[in-house]
Amino acid sequence: MEAALNVLVFGSGAVGTLLGAHLAQAGQRVTFLVRPAAIDLLKAQGLTVQHKSYTIHVAHPTLATDPALALAQQPFDCVLLAVKSYDTETAALQLQEAGSSVPPIVCLQNGVDNERLLEERFGSTRVIAGTVTTAATQAAPGSVTVERIRGVGLAAGSAIAARLAAALQTTEMRVQLYTDAHAMKWSKLLTNMLGNATSAICDLPPSAVFAHAGLYRAEIAALRETLRVMHRLHTPVVNLPGMRVRLLASAITLLPAAWYHGFLAGQVGSGRGGKMPSLHNDLSAGRTRSEVGWLNGAVQRHALGCGINAPINHRLNEILTVLASGVRDRSDYQHQPDKLAAELGTQ
Repeated sequence: MEAALNVLVFGSGAVGTLLGAHLAQAGQRVTFLVRPAAIDLLKAQGLTVQHKSYTIHVAHPTLATDPALALAQQPFDCVLLAVKSYDTETAALQLQEAGSSVPPIVCLQNGVDNERLLEERFGSTRVIAGTVTTAATQAAPGSVTVERIRGVGLAAGSAIAARLAAALQTTEMRVQLYTDAHAMKWSKLLTNMLGNATSAICDLPPSAVFAHAGLYRAEIAALRETLRVMHRLHTPVVNLPGMRVRLLASAITLLPAAWYHGFLAGQVGSGRGGKMPSLHNDLSAGRTRSEVGWLNGAVQRHALGCGINAPINHRLNEILTVLASGVRDRSDYQHQPDKLAAELGTQ
């Protein structure tokens, strides 16, 4: 019988808690890196993952607050990195303080550029691309609600990825290994973008975004720009655990937008299990940084690198970035879809 994995979960939000708790229940050794302000609460109440069909409760989780100290105290098989994309660089610096004791890093963040940043610091052989498609929310530290079970995607080709996949397959998670990590991450980017930036900017649920003709046109234009960039990069669209991304891409590429409006609106409404999109949640929480730069902003950066442009993605990134930073007031676009559509040229 293979020894249990020893995993360090870096990032105690919904994704880190979700995967860490599932692995702990499956008999793996898991240490959770948490904020110092939350450690007493988590020691007292443990970690809970709640789904309508099951509950996981880790009563006495192993907790740590210092990444370098945790890595120095024991050998880990891998780090599950689940921080926000704008915190990746800070996390990498904290891990570098551990020196040569840093194990392979499984990069679970949204966006397509985090792996490259990590590879520059730790080498390509020590970075494993990953993605989580299960929809989950965290109402309070250590308390996660699973809205919709899907699964996890991991880049194939390493012993650690194979062991981690095997461990996760003993849980409720569906797991798929991908030989093309870029295809996996770019395909997830397509799904992350749906009704995300527009929802945050206008402070509207995705259903309202897709019900507005001008914003719907903007959504489709942004996805088509992304698919053009993927084509220039020779990156195929692939299905993800529980997500038929190839069907979405084919419809957007081949069919008039009006033909799949109703279907796509329904998918966006149900795909997140009723929760608001991540960019909206960050802006509503008063965070001054936004992952939009790693989503729509990444599309524009890679478009320019390919010699083309992605104007809708560029403008969405620009607007949401200044709203988050406070340069512009959130009320400038709040509940004003006509204004945003006009600025995007899709009215």
